[in-house]
Amino acid sequence: MKLFPLLLAALPAIALAQDVPPVLHPDQLNAIHAAPGVTLWELSGRTAPPGARSDKVSVALFRLEPGKASAWSHNKLGEESFFVLSGEGEVWTDSKVQAVKPGSYIVIQPSTVRSIRASKGVPLTFYAVTSPAWSSDDDVLTAAPVGAPK
Repeated sequence: MKLFPLLLAALPAIALAQDVPPVLHPDQLNAIHAAPGVTLWELSGRTAPPGARSDKVSVALFRLEPGKASAWSHNKLGEESFFVLSGEGEVWTDSKVQAVKPGSYIVIQPSTVRSIRASKGVPLTFYAVTSPAWSSDDDVLTAAPVGAPK
């Protein structure tokens, strides 16, 4: 009978030890080269490392080399946001362009054509957060809007 209370006391610690989420750093992850000069690391999402997988939200760290840009695309369902960590550049949403720098944040609604570009001479790093989690089925590649760089 004395063993039962000990087991009950140990169960929360055992469950907690199994439910501890991993602390991730991009140095531990495989880089994904989406295009020349465009690299990303998936921290959470549908294909993230075990313990960080989610269908609800994805978080990817992007690095754009100087003068490089993400593809022109839009999400059918996913809402996406960018949080700029370093560098300077511009984000295009439909045919509107806005400057970005460290600390800049933008929320992009589904169906909004978008691209983000690093300025010449300096890389741009940013987090992209998508909800529900990004999937290739939701991401639609498209042409640049009128007046936007190709």
